[in-house]
Amino acid sequence: MRKRLIAATALLAAFAPAAPGADFPRFETQEIDPHVGEVCYAVTVADVDGDGKPDVVAASEDAVVWYQNPSWTKHEVIRGRTKRDNVCIQAHDIDGDGRIDLALGAGWKPSDTIHPGTLQWLGRDAGGEWRVHPIECDEPTIHRIRWGDLKGDGKAQLVVVPLQGRDAKGPNWGAGAGVNVTVYDVPGDPTFPHWKSEVADHSLHTIHNAQVVDLLGTGRNQVVVAAWEGVFALDRVGKHQWARTKIGTGDPEGDPFKGASEVKVGRLADGSRYVATIEPWHGSQVVVYAPPREGDKLWRRRVIASPVSWGHAVWCADLDGDGGDDLVIGQRDPNPAGSEAPRGPGLFAFAARPGADGPEFERFAVDDGGMACEDALAADLDGDGRPDIVAGGRATHNVRIYWNRPR
Repeated sequence: MRKRLIAATALLAAFAPAAPGADFPRFETQEIDPHVGEVCYAVTVADVDGDGKPDVVAASEDAVVWYQNPSWTKHEVIRGRTKRDNVCIQAHDIDGDGRIDLALGAGWKPSDTIHPGTLQWLGRDAGGEWRVHPIECDEPTIHRIRWGDLKGDGKAQLVVVPLQGRDAKGPNWGAGAGVNVTVYDVPGDPTFPHWKSEVADHSLHTIHNAQVVDLLGTGRNQVVVAAWEGVFALDRVGKHQWARTKIGTGDPEGDPFKGASEVKVGRLADGSRYVATIEPWHGSQVVVYAPPREGDKLWRRRVIASPVSWGHAVWCADLDGDGGDDLVIGQRDPNPAGSEAPRGPGLFAFAARPGADGPEFERFAVDDGGMACEDALAADLDGDGRPDIVAGGRATHNVRIYWNRPR
């Protein structure tokens, strides 16, 4: 495949004063696939071929593919072997053979809150052929999956997060049954479809995204979720016992949607944390929560950018090497004509700095117009110590790498 390098990043003077952000990197765009499918639902990074280099994995409506580092040659994992659409994917060595496997959620029908989606994992047999192994799951609208050690036993569990509760109906998605956030243990023989599981929470509605991370500083991981009711941390405090802690309000005034949509946790150079979201669900605001002041329960909410039409990806990574996590935001649709924000759709980075009253941010354009971003993440793909950005598009149908270069 011919590589297409496009110089893509320009400082947006209206949003980023030149002096504080002078050392923020520029990004060079490489389109590794101009048309992965009708929709690139999800991207992830994993060493698929075992050569020590991170490869890029993407899920489209009917296929899972991976791109081999450094040539970015495209390889098919599966095509047409799962129930359409493949909506979420995460890498992990599930069967313990030393090779990367892929957990996959499919059968994506966001309006069908009655019939289940499908959950499966993809692994290779002795001959290297990819096999589809079903995992029993009867939840409708499976939307996000994550790996993480939630029991503190050194083993990763699979967290499965549907978008809606069973039989939920709009426009008031906050009514009716809540979402079953389910945590699965990998059995000794993972090809056995019945994996033991427990429900971490069933009270929240419209959970659009989640991250497994120790947000509460307990020394164990929690499931941090963005929901109709706001931002929450789900903490396993005992066998089959979970505590729910509210972190932030979300956008309670959103219309017709409410709450929060995407969520990631960042850490600044001074050691403090922040929580970044898109609000409300599928919303127009980039929001950052700073830790609560003494005596307060909820984290402090601040809108750092708006409008962002259909924000649909959030990632935290130290892009500029200052020891603190910057913020990556994906935008799926163009902004309204005449707005003071960048036109979009695209991918934007926010340089983060500790401030007197919580983190401060400056916006930079990574790709303004060439990426209708459905999913994005940051990882060091070329081993230079600088996180690069990978993104997949919806209306643009593409997969791109944004190479992190010194300015």
